[in-house]
Amino acid sequence: MNIQLRHIHSFIAVASEKSFARAARKLNVSQPALSQTIMQLEQSLGFPVFERTTRSVSLTPSGERLLVRARALSQSLEALHGEARSLQLALKNELRVGYMIGTAVQFIPAIIREFERIRPGATLHLQEFDFWDPSAGLRDGKVDCGIIRPPIDFDDINIVEIAREKCVACLPTGHRLSRQETVVLDDILDEPIIAAPVAGIWRDYWLANDYRVDRPAKVVFEAATVESELQAVASGRGISITADSTAQYYARPGVVFRPICDMRECVIAIGYRGTPNKLVADFISVVNRVSQGHDI
Repeated sequence: MNIQLRHIHSFIAVASEKSFARAARKLNVSQPALSQTIMQLEQSLGFPVFERTTRSVSLTPSGERLLVRARALSQSLEALHGEARSLQLALKNELRVGYMIGTAVQFIPAIIREFERIRPGATLHLQEFDFWDPSAGLRDGKVDCGIIRPPIDFDDINIVEIAREKCVACLPTGHRLSRQETVVLDDILDEPIIAAPVAGIWRDYWLANDYRVDRPAKVVFEAATVESELQAVASGRGISITADSTAQYYARPGVVFRPICDMRECVIAIGYRGTPNKLVADFISVVNRVSQGHDI
């Protein structure tokens, strides 16, 4: 069999989109070229992977079994590419660090200074990610390590906790709870709420879904950035749940923040895949030192 990576990627795209036209746009190729690639795959395999009609595309039973293996292979290749890129940058003395928007804002300036002090020949590339990617670039291998707020939906990412902070309710000015010094979850679970735009355990955490039981979240708006979240709250669309550092560093007219007494503290962490190279290990050490207030 002569199966190439382009066959695998094309197969996964069509299976995911259930449409040759949408898959072609996603892959940035023409639809005839994509159809030809799938035909080549099927000829090489000796069996069809899709059932096609004029209106729909669906997997054959054999195609469904193959898709499981294809996705696993694709994920392994992505991890391999990320590891290879990490090794290339380590040889060049370059470190790519992603950070979740609004996360560790109290630490990042000191982290940069300290890392540059202990690794003066290294180049540090920092990249901010919004709520569309809670892994801060780790998901797609765009970074060597990331400053994140667990939980995230990826089991193969190693997590090193560096700090914890209180969760707070972000309320519009004049809200019935704004006169209280603190709130409890029971006060806010029935409130209309602002959510992250991507479903998953990260969004669920900030909706306090673990505490809801029979009180589902009334999501009224999805925000990809802290600015968008706070603007939605200030305009009275709903409340949100965020971290105490957001209250300290993003305060503005129109919103008030109140600690949530009975919600578990949120975590700030470093995430990375595989065995950390020397640059990543040094960066983790710096972040730990800075977050604990040692030697800075």
